[in-house]
Amino acid sequence: MSTANQLSRTAQRSTAAAGRHSRSHEQDDAATQEYLRLIASLHEEWDQLESQASASVMPQRHIMDAVIAETRHGAQVQMPATDLGPYSLSEFSLRALIRRTVDAVLGARALRSSFEHAPCDEGHRGLGVPQTISCRISAHVSTGSLPQLAQQVRDAVREACHENLGVSPTVNVHIEDLHDDD
Repeated sequence: MSTANQLSRTAQRSTAAAGRHSRSHEQDDAATQEYLRLIASLHEEWDQLESQASASVMPQRHIMDAVIAETRHGAQVQMPATDLGPYSLSEFSLRALIRRTVDAVLGARALRSSFEHAPCDEGHRGLGVPQTISCRISAHVSTGSLPQLAQQVRDAVREACHENLGVSPTVNVHIEDLHDDD
């Protein structure tokens, strides 16, 4: 076969491939345009239903209230039932109790707290009863004994949890900073 014939056949194959590629590219463009048209149609319909205050597209108020509360206050933490029945409190409330308790110990300042929770009861959607509380604190530079300060914080947190919540968690104290201001 001559070189001219080989070049001719190569050119014919290249032209055919280009045509197939062009048709494929045109089909992709058409599919993309159809997709964009459908998305625009969906947005128009949604906007129309929203302007008519259709319940099908409007967020339900009770759901939104729950989402807002969880964002602000954290998940609900299950507590042991009292004589009046079961109850729960927000993570925010639990953290506030721990922070206030640590800050009340002379020479200690709360930095951060974390919790390990027991599994929650069937039907409770939040967190279980706190089993372990880890308190990260700052100690005043004039503190005579850091182990003694840690024990005072541990005892105060356990007592606050027992008195206020009816739970007796394990309390870990980590002194990770010193402060010099009063």
